[in-house]
Amino acid sequence: MIAAVSAAREGASVTVLEGGDRIGKKILVTGNGKCNFTNQYMNSSCFRSNTAADVSGYLAQFGVEDTLDFFASLQMLYKSKNGYYYPASEQASTVLDALRYEIEALGERILVLTDKKARALTYQQDGSVKVQCGTEHFVFDRVILACGSKASPKTGSDGSGYQLLRSLKCGCRIEEVVPALVQLRCKENYLKSVAGVRTEGSISLWIGGKEKAVEAGEIQLTDYGVSGIPVFQISRYASYGCLEGKMVQVRLDLMPHMDKAAFVEYMCGRKEKLADRTVEKFCAGLLNKKICLLFSKMAGLSQEQRIGSVADRQFSQFVNLFKEWCLTVDKPNGFDMAQVCAGGLSMTEIDEHFAMKKCPSVYVVGELLDVDGMCGGYNLQWAWTSGYIAGQHAACEGKSV
Repeated sequence: MIAAVSAAREGASVTVLEGGDRIGKKILVTGNGKCNFTNQYMNSSCFRSNTAADVSGYLAQFGVEDTLDFFASLQMLYKSKNGYYYPASEQASTVLDALRYEIEALGERILVLTDKKARALTYQQDGSVKVQCGTEHFVFDRVILACGSKASPKTGSDGSGYQLLRSLKCGCRIEEVVPALVQLRCKENYLKSVAGVRTEGSISLWIGGKEKAVEAGEIQLTDYGVSGIPVFQISRYASYGCLEGKMVQVRLDLMPHMDKAAFVEYMCGRKEKLADRTVEKFCAGLLNKKICLLFSKMAGLSQEQRIGSVADRQFSQFVNLFKEWCLTVDKPNGFDMAQVCAGGLSMTEIDEHFAMKKCPSVYVVGELLDVDGMCGGYNLQWAWTSGYIAGQHAACEGKSV
C-alpha cells in the first residue's frame, strides 16, 4: 500500500493486485491490534539478516522521521509511549484506513484489484514484466513484490511470494525461511505445572553449547514452553539452531536484579534466619508459588520439611534453579503463530532501491527480503522503508507499476 502511494505520488499509473478480498488485512493484527508502527530508537542493530550486516543505508533514505511525516501527511494522529509510536486511537484499523483513504484519494492513479492471486512472473526481453493471475495476465513496466512471508498465513502471507521469485528463473538466492518472533516449545513435560505464570527475568539462548543471545523482560511460561517478548527476540536464532539439528537450550534467570554471588549469599542468610520454617513458608515471597513449588520438587525437597534440615547439596541445587533454570528447546511454534519470518531473498540480490540486480524491473520489499526486525515496530518500519523507496524509484523508471 505504501509502495502504491509512493509510486502514484511520483506520477506513475499503479495497479495493486491483491490475492485476498481486501487490502491491508495483516495491518489489523499488528501490535495486538494497536499497531506499534515505528520506534524512535532505530538503527541497524534492531534488524537481523543472514546476508546483510547493515541496513542503515536504507533507513537513511526513509527512516522514522520520514514515516512520521508520511502518516502526518495522511492526517493520521499518532502518539509515543516511551518511544514506541502508535496511532492516537490505538487501533490498527486507523493505520489501514489512512492508507486506504489515500489510495482512494489518488483516484485514477491507483487501481486496486482484489481476488487477483499472482501465480508467476515472466521477465520479458524489453524489460517489462508479465504477471500471471489464473487465466488472466497483466504486463507492467515495473513490478513490486510486497507479498509478505509465510508468517500468519491466514492474513494472506502464505509464502507464495517465494514461488513468484523462483518463477523468474534468474537463479536468485533465497535464504532458508524459518519462524521468527514466535514462542518456543520445550521438551520438559513438567512445564504444565507452571503454565500461565508471567515473571520478570532474563533468558539466554545456547546453541551447540555456545551462548547466542540474551534478552530480558517479562517471560511467559506455557504448558509447552516459553513465550513473551524476550523469547520472541531470540526465537529466530533458535529456529535456525533447530533447523540445523543442533542442541538448543534456554537458560532463565528469574532473579535478574541480583548477580549470582549476591543471590546465593542472600539465600544462605535467609536459610539461616528462617531455619525452623518449612520449605513452603521459606519460599513465600521469593517468586510465584507455582515456580517455587516446581523448583523445590526438582531439587528433591519436601514442602513440609524444615529448611534448616535441607542438605547443602540440595539447597545449592534449589538456589541455582532461580538463576540458571535450563530448558531444552524442541522447536519453535509454526508459521501460523509467528509474527514474522527470518530468511528470504538474499540482500545481495537487490540494489539500494530494492530492485533485483538480475531482473531490474522487479522490486522486492518487506518480509520477502532476508531482513527481520525485533519487536517494537521495526518490521513495520522495514515495510514503510522498503515500500516507499521501491515505489518512488519504480515510478521514476517506468510509467506503469
